[in-house]
Amino acid sequence: MSGHVLTFDIGTSSVKAGLFSRRSRAPSWLHREPLARAKNDGWVTEQWVRALQAALDQCPDLNDLEAVVLSGNGPTVIPVAEDGTPIDDALLWMDLREQRREGEPSFFLPKVDWLRAQRPDVYERTWQFMTCPEYLAYLFGGMSHTTSPSPEFDPHVWNDSGMRAYGIDGERLPPVVRPGDPVGRTGERCRRLFGLNEDVAVYAGGPDFLMSLLGTAAVHPGLTCDRAGTSEGINHCRNHPTDSSEVRCLPHVVPGLWNVAGVLSSTGRIFEWFRRISRQQSVGYERMLAEIDAAGFEEEPYFFPSMHRGATWEFSRGMFVGLRSNHGTAEMGRGVVHSIGYAVRRSIESLQSAGCDVRELRACGGQAKNPVWNQIKSDITGLPVICPEVLDAELVGAFCCALAGLGEFTSPWDAADRVVRFTERYEPVSGRHRRFTEGYESYLTIYERFLAALHADEESL
Repeated sequence: MSGHVLTFDIGTSSVKAGLFSRRSRAPSWLHREPLARAKNDGWVTEQWVRALQAALDQCPDLNDLEAVVLSGNGPTVIPVAEDGTPIDDALLWMDLREQRREGEPSFFLPKVDWLRAQRPDVYERTWQFMTCPEYLAYLFGGMSHTTSPSPEFDPHVWNDSGMRAYGIDGERLPPVVRPGDPVGRTGERCRRLFGLNEDVAVYAGGPDFLMSLLGTAAVHPGLTCDRAGTSEGINHCRNHPTDSSEVRCLPHVVPGLWNVAGVLSSTGRIFEWFRRISRQQSVGYERMLAEIDAAGFEEEPYFFPSMHRGATWEFSRGMFVGLRSNHGTAEMGRGVVHSIGYAVRRSIESLQSAGCDVRELRACGGQAKNPVWNQIKSDITGLPVICPEVLDAELVGAFCCALAGLGEFTSPWDAADRVVRFTERYEPVSGRHRRFTEGYESYLTIYERFLAALHADEESL
C-alpha cells in the first residue's frame, strides 16, 4: 500500500497524467502536456506517444510504481500491424468517415467498415483495430484488448452480433475486457519508449466519459456528472433506460445501471473561439470570467451559436444579435457565456423531461477549474455545483480501476465511493437565479423569432 499508480487520459488537445499514492489516495503529481498541432508533426498516434514521453520526463521518481492505467477519447480506431506499429493514422472520434448500418449500435465498427470499403490496402494489412487508450495501454503492457464495462455495453463497442452484421473479421478485433482487468505488464518496449521499469502491472481503464463517472463517484441512481471540456456532457445515473429522443441513453460504467446524457458538442469550443477572436489568449480564465460577470444582467447582446433547428448549441452559422456601439469584449463575452450556461440549463431540462431527477451537478473537467464559472452555472441552472478534489476526473477514475485491479476494492465503482472527495460547493443565489431565469426565457423567445424569420427568408428564395 506504499506504492504509486500512474494514470493517463488521452484527450483531443492534450494528454493528462497523474501519479497517485496508494496510501493517501491522493495525487502527488498532476501534469497536462499539450499535443502538437502542426500538420507536419506526424500522425496523431505519434503525437500521443511524444506527449506521454514529455510528461514522463517531468514525473517524479517512479521506482515504487505498482500500476499503470490509461483512459482516452473515443470512438477512435487505429489500424495496427503485427509488430505493434500503426499502419495509418487514427480515425478520431470526431472524424465523419464511417459507414453506419441501420439498427447496429457499435460506435467503432462503422469506422472499420469505412476503412475496409475505402482503404482496402489498410484493412488487409491490419493485424488488430485498436481503440485510443487501449492502443497506448498495449504499448505499455503488450496485451491487445478493448475495454467495455459490461455485457450490456458490448454491442456499442463490438460483439459477435455486430461483427456478423458488418461482416468484419473478428480476428482483427481485440478481445473485450472490463475496467480494472489486467492487460499485461511493462516490458522492454515500454522501457525503451517510456523509460519505465519492467514488470509493472497494467490494468484496463476505458473511455474517458466512463472514467469521469468514476472520478466524480456518480455511480448511484440520482447522481449527475457534468463533464465539461471542448464539449460537455450532463450525465445522469439511472436504474432503468429511457427512450427519449432528446437525450442519449447508454449502459453505465456500473453494470445494471444506465447513463442518460445531454450532450453539448461545442460549449468549451465556443468560449475558446471567443477568447481567440477577442485576442484575450493571454488573459487568465478567472479574470476574463470575472470581467464578463461584472458586465451585469443586461439581455443584449445575444449570442446564438447556430441558426438551424435541432442543434441550438452546435457551433455553426452563429450570430450576435443586438450589438450596440457601447458594447465591448465584456458585453460580447457576457452574451457568449450566458448562451453556454443556457445550453447547460436546456440540457438539464431535457433530462428532467426524460424522467431524470437532477438535484446537483458534480462538475469536472477544465471548465470546473474556474470558480466564477461554477457560480454562474449554479445561478443559471438553480442547482448546487460541487467539485471533487481532483477535477481531472478521468485520472481519478483510472486510479479507481487500478485499485480494483490491485485487489484493494471489489470493483472500480466501489473504489470510487471510497476514494473521491468533494472540496468545493457552489449554491445558487436566489436573486441571481431569478434574473438568469428571466434572461433564459427571453433568450429562447428571441432565438425562435430569429430562427423562424431566417427560415421564412430561405423558403421564399
